Amino acid sequence: MPIAVIFPKVSLETDLGTIGRWLKDDGAPVKQGEPLFEIDNDKAAVEVEATASGIVVHRREAGHEVQVGEVVGQILQPGEAPVDNARPLEAKAVPSRPAAAARVVAAVGPAESPTRVIATPLARRIAAQREIDLSSIRGSGPRGRIQKRDLLDLPLQALKAPAARTGTAHLHAVWLQREGTRTVTALHGFASDHNAWRSLLAAGRPRGRLLGLDLPGHGRSPLVVPGDLDAICEMVEAQLALEGVDSTTVVAHSFGAAVAARLAVRGFVPVRSLLLLAPAGLGPEIRSEFLKGFVAARQASSLLPWLHELVCDPSVVSQAFVRAVEEQRGNEELSRTLNQFAGHYFCDGTQTFSIRSDLERLRIPVRVVFGTEDRIIPFAHARALPGHVGLHALQRCGHLPYVEQPELTLSILNEMLALGYAER
Repeated sequence: MPIAVIFPKVSLETDLGTIGRWLKDDGAPVKQGEPLFEIDNDKAAVEVEATASGIVVHRREAGHEVQVGEVVGQILQPGEAPVDNARPLEAKAVPSRPAAAARVVAAVGPAESPTRVIATPLARRIAAQREIDLSSIRGSGPRGRIQKRDLLDLPLQALKAPAARTGTAHLHAVWLQREGTRTVTALHGFASDHNAWRSLLAAGRPRGRLLGLDLPGHGRSPLVVPGDLDAICEMVEAQLALEGVDSTTVVAHSFGAAVAARLAVRGFVPVRSLLLLAPAGLGPEIRSEFLKGFVAARQASSLLPWLHELVCDPSVVSQAFVRAVEEQRGNEELSRTLNQFAGHYFCDGTQTFSIRSDLERLRIPVRVVFGTEDRIIPFAHARALPGHVGLHALQRCGHLPYVEQPELTLSILNEMLALGYAER
């Protein structure tokens, strides 16, 4: 018989709550203990875990208030059919403490006052980082609850950039193309900078304005090594706010693609669609010999063999490309930082971070472009992609799809722009 998914009590003040979002699609498989849905609670974001394995069936949509104890979904076993709403469901026994099925993942918000502000956890986090007084905001949610969209609809001048844990220094940003009403944000890979995207622009122009950022520790950005992907995202979010970017499609390569996936999940800047090129973070393996050799190389003669490892066809590596990298390596402080960066994020030839769960949680258009001849990150990592993420497997292409097949990459980017900015 189907197992009931019960809405748990997570607040001492009320027997009502709101499903912020389902973390598993209707009809998707789920394993016991996996996060099933997220509750919008006044003080915390709470993930409710599945009490059994099976197929999820939604009975209550996200965004609507429900009573504690109400059946909001079902978990079916193979061959079972959903039970009609009028019939009782079996409730699988779980410990009486709500913490057994619900896990607090983010506690935020100030102590309550006589005029308590009701806001979702994400709205509180955005307000805290951007120094927004929630008492001055009229919420559009149930009972006037302030939601993320209420803050994102504010005039840009009313918003402040999120404070970054790594310091107040800004990332280096360049508008590579200013024409267009839609925005594309471009995040480069390890040991590169915003100039990497000029290869893509040589094939044509995206149908939107293009902003290139230098990630921390790279290019002209602060030469620091943030502790994790979230710390990097905070710096990116702060810079996007300064640039007046209120929503964006993101195209990103390799390590930058991992940052982009985390950026989209965090939600402080609405990411409308993602194009990830040879993304890092799908598996642990990465070619350690390349990382060591490429970072250590200083002169064109020693750089060229490693640059050839990035591509399937060495002829696409131009002399201008080699000279640009050689000029970068003349900055000894930058080279030391890149070495530290590699030691932190690719320690012992291992990718020390993962974006698998991030991609599973995203409900926006996402495409991945992967060269089948990639010698830096194995193409086999593409097998870890969730089913809702589209994959373009490019034959005779290595780690730089936007260099080796720029016309195709640009075409896919324009398609992602259209999907991201379509009415949904």
